[in-house]
Amino acid sequence: MRSWTGDRSPLVAPRLRKPVAAVAVLAAAAVAILGWHFAGDTSAGHLDRTIAGDVAMRHGPARLLGQGFADLGDPAPVAVVLVALAALAYVARGRRGFAFAILGPLLAMVTTSLVLKPLIDRTRGGDLAFPSGHTAAVGSLALAAAVLLLGWALVPRALRWVGAIALALVVVAVGTSLVGRGIHYPTDTVGAVGVVLAVVLLVALVIDAVADRAALRERGQRACEGASDRC
Repeated sequence: MRSWTGDRSPLVAPRLRKPVAAVAVLAAAAVAILGWHFAGDTSAGHLDRTIAGDVAMRHGPARLLGQGFADLGDPAPVAVVLVALAALAYVARGRRGFAFAILGPLLAMVTTSLVLKPLIDRTRGGDLAFPSGHTAAVGSLALAAAVLLLGWALVPRALRWVGAIALALVVVAVGTSLVGRGIHYPTDTVGAVGVVLAVVLLVALVIDAVADRAALRERGQRACEGASDRC
């Protein structure tokens, strides 16, 4: 029977590691292409204008709803969710989960706001826009939570997938709201999703590799202790 605490199972199942790595590489490539295309840009292209017009949230209840979702990416709610996710990850998935819950989102946010935004220098209204920091913050937390949830065997599979889909819909709602409220171009949010996929998935793979190696060394040491004449 599995314990409620300290689950040492991998973040990414071994059979899925190559496909996950491929997704991370493709996402990074997409961000690089978009970043190159929009470097130094100060205006929206035709596609951005068309999509933004279709999801405009300028008046009435749509404006309030859009602003509410957009505000989920503000520093205060992001910090609260990060701390809560780290605590839950430690309880459900042990040290491996805790490290992932902290490092995955934080590295995605830092990469977005402190590396790519000033490097690409795409602006909207004088503010750095690409990739969207709010989308990256919410998306990285959602993806980290989804990875942790999908690998938590104690929860029924159907519920795990329902939870993962719900998290994805929150990210879509936030990105759409940022565009609808005129805060970001649509391609800013797409770029942020690419950063999230590349960074968070890579962090999961690295943590699994380090943790698996440590577990292998630990098993070897225990074997030597039980049969010292063979070590």
